[in-house]
Amino acid sequence: MNSTPDTPPELSAGQKAALTKKRRAAASKALQTRRRMSALAKARAAEAASKEALRAYCQDQGWKIAFFEGATGAPRTGIIDAVAFHLGRSNADVLDIRLIQLKGGNAGISGPEIARLKKATTEATVRWLIAAYDGETLHMLPDDPEL
Repeated sequence: MNSTPDTPPELSAGQKAALTKKRRAAASKALQTRRRMSALAKARAAEAASKEALRAYCQDQGWKIAFFEGATGAPRTGIIDAVAFHLGRSNADVLDIRLIQLKGGNAGISGPEIARLKKATTEATVRWLIAAYDGETLHMLPDDPEL
């Protein structure tokens, strides 16, 4: 096997086959990564579009909306993705609340998801709290350590 600095060393047939196999495996792995990243990018875009559509719909209908997200902006893992609420139309002391699971793109709705969301509505906790600020200190009545 003669080689100079300008020409690559000659490989045996077995060495060429092994190198080709390694290159094909690397190319296949790179393709899978690109596809996976593309799917992730598509999912994030669908989520963002769904949030914006829901936000616009709620605003048009007179509802306020709050999304549950982690510190990084990633969605939570629970069934509830958002809460929409507004004061009652005939009685301003009544609060109307909707627990929302947000779906986007080609994501389907399953029976178990609907059951989990219905169960979440029956297990929701509602309590009262008064927050009074005297110019220096915020006072909470009752003194609720869970808030």
